[in-house]
Amino acid sequence: MFEDIFKIISETLPEAGVGCLLIGGFAVNHYGYTRNTLDVDFMIVGTDASAVGCMMHDAGFVNLDERDNVLFCSRPEGGPRIDFLKVDEGTMQTLQGNARAITMYGCSLRLPCLHDLIAMKIFALTQNTARRMAKDLPDIAYLAVLNDLDLESDLKPLCDRFGSLVVYKMIRDQMEALQ
Repeated sequence: MFEDIFKIISETLPEAGVGCLLIGGFAVNHYGYTRNTLDVDFMIVGTDASAVGCMMHDAGFVNLDERDNVLFCSRPEGGPRIDFLKVDEGTMQTLQGNARAITMYGCSLRLPCLHDLIAMKIFALTQNTARRMAKDLPDIAYLAVLNDLDLESDLKPLCDRFGSLVVYKMIRDQMEALQ
């Protein structure tokens, strides 16, 4: 099930010159905080969305929905959904420059470095706090604690740049509850 998805992504997209990063639950799991996830999330440059949609269609997926910032794909018979978060070229270049190469299910993939992954989660939490609270806040807190990140030197600058003081205080409180 997931093996097929990672194989398609690791082979088809690079052959077409499309870069992507593994994000979401699988990236969180890679950095040590295990949580269940029912979909697979990737990040792509927004201008590649049409090409990605065609490649996924050719691989047996259908486009459920495309919005300004995301492309959703799934197979007609069900199974995990694939979400492609669309970003601008500059953001992708920055993230790719810091990214890590990993092997998952025997496939070569890239994922954001830990600080970039947490920055994305801080940004998402700031954009839709009520909706993102159940996943992103625990992800941030557990990742920080499990990876020995410092609240002031590691997380505060990320909150200052991508979040808010309110988000910083929520993360601080969550981390204190874990320790």
